[in-house]
Amino acid sequence: MLTGLGMTGTLFATAENVVIDNKTYQMDRLIERQIGPGTKYLRLRFPDIPLNVNMVITDLTNEYVRVENSVAKESAKGVEGIATAASRLSTTGHKAVAGQNANFWAVSSQAPDGKMFGSQTRNISIRNGKIVTECNMGAEMPFGGPVTTTGLMGISPDKEVYLDYCLPTVTMRINDGIALYTIAQCNKGVHPDEIGMYNSFYGSAKAFQPIAAERDSKGYYQAAEAGDAIELLLDLAEGQSWMGGRFIDFVVKEVRTDGGKGTLGSHDLALVGRGNGRTKLANAKVGDKVSLKYAFKFSPSGTPSYPLVETAIGGNLLMMRDGQVMPQCGAQSYDYTTYPRSLYGTSADRKTLYMMVIDKSTDPVYGKSAGLNTSKAAQIARHFGCTNMLQCDGGGSAELYVTDKVINKTTETTPRSVANCLMVFDNAPADDAVAELRIDTPDEILSVPVGGTLNPTLLVYNKYGSLIKVMPNGYLLKCSAGLGKVEASKLIASDTPVYGTITITYGGKEVTYPVSVGGAVSGVTDVEAVPNHADKRTYNLVGIECQNPTTPGIYIRDGKKIVVK
Repeated sequence: MLTGLGMTGTLFATAENVVIDNKTYQMDRLIERQIGPGTKYLRLRFPDIPLNVNMVITDLTNEYVRVENSVAKESAKGVEGIATAASRLSTTGHKAVAGQNANFWAVSSQAPDGKMFGSQTRNISIRNGKIVTECNMGAEMPFGGPVTTTGLMGISPDKEVYLDYCLPTVTMRINDGIALYTIAQCNKGVHPDEIGMYNSFYGSAKAFQPIAAERDSKGYYQAAEAGDAIELLLDLAEGQSWMGGRFIDFVVKEVRTDGGKGTLGSHDLALVGRGNGRTKLANAKVGDKVSLKYAFKFSPSGTPSYPLVETAIGGNLLMMRDGQVMPQCGAQSYDYTTYPRSLYGTSADRKTLYMMVIDKSTDPVYGKSAGLNTSKAAQIARHFGCTNMLQCDGGGSAELYVTDKVINKTTETTPRSVANCLMVFDNAPADDAVAELRIDTPDEILSVPVGGTLNPTLLVYNKYGSLIKVMPNGYLLKCSAGLGKVEASKLIASDTPVYGTITITYGGKEVTYPVSVGGAVSGVTDVEAVPNHADKRTYNLVGIECQNPTTPGIYIRDGKKIVVK
């Protein structure tokens, strides 16, 4: 186990109990680190499963937090590494501190859509208010649809997370008319009798794609001939901007008849109608107003919400709702078998975002991880206050980027490029002035074996909570009398058990931490001896919350320190 402290000898972690399927498991917090304003990274280890879990928990009430859907290369078609996307999108005052893969996407081997729409996301994708892909894939609803199975996740401009069952619609109207016409697909193709739409995520020079009524002999969509469609080319009206959940006004700039394979060019939007769809667009002319709305009715069977949506992603399964694990977690083998998973969640008040990746691999530092099913994964998230949870693309795509790299051990040699991801940004002003120091550990008391070495990693923050430096050395380290001796950035612990403190100074600030050498406790009241039980393990755990400990060590029970001998 590793805390990031660089200890020689036995290493320690903060442990706690988590109940999964009515069975209690030990969970070790190996890393608990603030990586940006309002944003915390956790590395968790369940030794008895065994399991490696990585989480990012973000407080969206923090004014310097920004969450965006990163679309690969700003295109509806294609893939990109998360680290590459983070570098591309990071600027001064807008630094990516976390990112996780999101939507499933079509691959060429999957019928019916793979050959025509390969590398395009399935389910909803919205970036900075602009829709990338809708919830439909042609005439099908992927994975059973957001009303009954998948749910959706949308984030409003005021940074509330809506994650629930959802009834989505994409509609348009002409000149404020009463009639609302459904738009079936975005940035993909147009079936007979449908209206499709294209925007900048499709590309300015790529031809639109009419879809033939019949599939090929292997069940794939195939392209239709052009000539049976009307194409309306539109630009945003003055003062208008892209945003889900409200009407967006456009002005018709060009009408093309007998089309279907035109291009967007320099315009903001194209509407392409075939058959009945053509009839609905037939009376539009240059100068007309066309209003577009992609709306989301969350919790359609209960008390619905109709938020504005600036950011949205979609997965294949709503795993947990109002703190209850959903029955469909056991319906499909993909969901009830052990597997690498990429999961998103929110708190009941919609103000906390959870990003969670579960590995099925062997990490060179943290050991083997067996993977997990969706039901058990939801119960781990619930332990941290998550109430609603959505599963996104897992397997080799399950990746979590933290600070500067993908932090989990994926199933592939190098992290896979993905179609899109959700990314957390630190939007605080650039500031290198040191405001706070922390030692990189989840423990309240640092523990080191007798004669062992302690090499703390220092975390340096500015006044906004931005992490500006990670320092394994280069600071001034001092220790209390009798604790041991200091050599540069290392404490060489005493040869006998002793309790004391270390103090690190850097940039005019300092931080002091208690240290236990060999399990020693000092200045503790209400210490009681608890007889040892059958457990014969001999390692020490210091400051662990535990009601009925059996392993020898020092614990906290009901707010009191206890010693198990």
